[in-house]
Amino acid sequence: MPTEPAQIAIVLFEVCLLLSGVGLVLWLAFNTGARTRWLGTNALPVTPASLSNFALSAVLIFLTGFAFQAAAQLWLGPIIANAADQQGLALFFYSVANYTGALVAWKVMFPSLRRSWAVDPETPASAGPTAGKPPLVTPVALPWAHALRYSAGTLAVALPLLSLVSLGWTFLVEQLGLPATPQDVIAIFANTRSPLVILAMLLVACVLAPVYEELLFRAGLYRFCRQRLGRGAALVISGVCFGALHGNWAGFLPLAVLGMGLAVAYEATGSIRVPIIAHGLFNLNTVLVLLSGLPELAK
Repeated sequence: MPTEPAQIAIVLFEVCLLLSGVGLVLWLAFNTGARTRWLGTNALPVTPASLSNFALSAVLIFLTGFAFQAAAQLWLGPIIANAADQQGLALFFYSVANYTGALVAWKVMFPSLRRSWAVDPETPASAGPTAGKPPLVTPVALPWAHALRYSAGTLAVALPLLSLVSLGWTFLVEQLGLPATPQDVIAIFANTRSPLVILAMLLVACVLAPVYEELLFRAGLYRFCRQRLGRGAALVISGVCFGALHGNWAGFLPLAVLGMGLAVAYEATGSIRVPIIAHGLFNLNTVLVLLSGLPELAK
């Protein structure tokens, strides 16, 4: 039970957040116009990337990220091993190295592959792999104020749904005898005491990870599958891959559902800013609960 003023404030904030999310869910359920606008709009840009180019670029991005991380482990491993907050420091430095390597691969090392993913305004929406699918258009840049509003709404809608999914999924995982422990990163946040290390991990969890994962899973995998397989298959494939990437049974289905919700927000707005910000806010909310000493709310 929360006893400290800060904990009571966090609980009240989480309750208000959940109630606002329930209100938005009900509004979408009974407001046909709003529901159609969000679920019936496809503002994704066309990408002419072939399957071979997409697969090759994804593999090279992963491998380059792992190579940078391995180099960081060789260089910094002995130093981090003797540090007081070695788990937190390892999470920060190795994650930064991995994400930096992946982004360097994307922006610098493989420009020809990146160009194959670029928007092609001259390609008709009904041509090629998009035939028979809802039209894909070159989106107008979404203002930051709108992106922030849509991101906050996405988070609010996702939280009550994820809470229900998490309850059912945790029960099923326990019944099947699978490990129901939370992700390692949650334990690292809960056990770290250095404010500087916590700030460093916040940078990773709320900025670098959302940017990397949204570019990979929403702007990359979801957009590619959406054009070729339709929305349903694209949601399942990208969501399952997103949940599986975190390597944790307890969080697999909730994270997969979160990934699907972020993909819907990306498709409705056409702006990758929206899922990136919503993803960062989700991680920030989780960390805030953990640091409050109420980890059960973060499950």
